[in-house]
Order: sequence, then structure tokens, then C-alpha cells
Amino acid sequence: MKTLTIKKMASLFAATAIILSAVHGQSLSGYDVMKKADEVPSPKTSSYKATMTLTDKKGKNRVRELTMKTKDYGDVEKSLIVFSTPKDVAGVSYLTFDYDATGKDSDSWLYMPAMKKVRRISGTSKGDDFMGSDFTYEDVGGDRELEDYNYNLLGEEKAEGFDCYKVECLAKDKSVKNPRYIVWIRKDNFMLTKADFYDKQNNLHRQLVCSGIEKINGFWTTKKMDMKNVQTKHSTVLEMKDIVFGLDLADNMFTQGALERN
Repeated sequence: MKTLTIKKMASLFAATAIILSAVHGQSLSGYDVMKKADEVPSPKTSSYKATMTLTDKKGKNRVRELTMKTKDYGDVEKSLIVFSTPKDVAGVSYLTFDYDATGKDSDSWLYMPAMKKVRRISGTSKGDDFMGSDFTYEDVGGDRELEDYNYNLLGEEKAEGFDCYKVECLAKDKSVKNPRYIVWIRKDNFMLTKADFYDKQNNLHRQLVCSGIEKINGFWTTKKMDMKNVQTKHSTVLEMKDIVFGLDLADNMFTQGALERN
């Protein structure tokens, strides 16, 4: 399912508002809610800069700067993340191809300047932490497909001051890092507001809060995400800025060869 990924925080989470209506007089199911959240329109291209702040359990911060660009080709959405500062991560690049076809896993590659080599991120590694943050490669790479989960509508509840649907998502593949998570989806525009991720022992693992949600050029956009690992007491805050939609982005920007040139 494509809902919980970094690119969706600025792209998939960016959407034209959808006014809730009953379907033939019936209430929405958990699947209906998640389908609406997954299918909201997004811009064909997007570009933004971001600050990633990592905080350890002692309160020590590390700050990183990055840029991200996405382009939707219809059958595949391509995204590129490039770190610019500090020096130890400058030039690190991450490329993802997120396919619309049901059952087709995303492809992703990581370039580390120190190794001077492009490395493919395999399925077994997609649950690993992304660049030491509290987001995983799976979060970033869009590898959660709608049909990979079963859904239960747990009710309606306020989250971050908004009326939301509360939905439980249960992975059909129990081997994934977070086989269960609960999301709060806003009722007015189906934007993700909050998520709780549980580990394989069904213990709370991570908590995500999305804020700074506003319209930019007609698209709802989430400008800040705060992911906390409640088990390690480590957290990551991602704040987007200089967000632009509709740029003419060259196709050769989204290639493995381009990773080494960033």
C-alpha cells in the first residue's frame, strides 16, 4: 500500500479534498477508507527540500538536508532523494520505482559515495532503518500495497484536532517488520494524520504524527512528519520546504546512472 511513504508525505499525502458521502446509504468500511486514502489524486511532478532531524534517547540531535523529486508516469511513479549535508551523508542518493500494478514490488537503489557503488535494496532489507532514521526503506519506497492488508474500521476518533476514521491494518504476510498498524485518516479529505506501528510481538513500535497540512497550488500537502520509535526512544522529524508541483523534470534524472552524478 502506498499510503505510508516519505514521497507520499509530500506527494500522495498531497491531494484534492474529497467530501465524504455515504455509499448507497451505507457506512464506509475499513477497506473503503484506505482505498479512498490510496486513490486521492497527486501532482504529476513534485520537488521539495527537507530537513531531517534525528534525536537519540539522550536528546542529542543530528540534522540532515535533502532534496526529493518525484515524477508519475502513469504505470510507475519514480522518486529520487539526494542528501546534501552534512559531509558524512552528502551525495547519498536513493531511487525508487513504485509500480501501480497489483502484486508488483517496488524497485529501489541506494548510492553511497564512499563505496562508489549503486546497491539494490532487496525485499529482505526493506524493513531496515533508512539512513539511520526511524523511517524504513519500506516507508520510503512505497512497498505497501492496498491488497497486502486486511482492514478493520475501529470507529471514529479525533486525532491532532481533526475528526478521523480509525482503521486497523493487518498484513497478510506476517513476516513484515510491522504486521499490524493503526491509522487515523481525516474524514474531510482522507489525509493521514497519525499512525501507530506494532512489531511482530504486537508491541507498540513506532508512532507517526503528520502536521502542517495545508493546500499548495490546489493540493493538500503535509509539511511535517514526526516518527518516534517508542522502544529505542529515538525519533526523526522530517520538515518539508520549498515545495513545488508541476515542474518539468527530465526523465534521465530518474535512472541508476544519475545516482552517481548527484
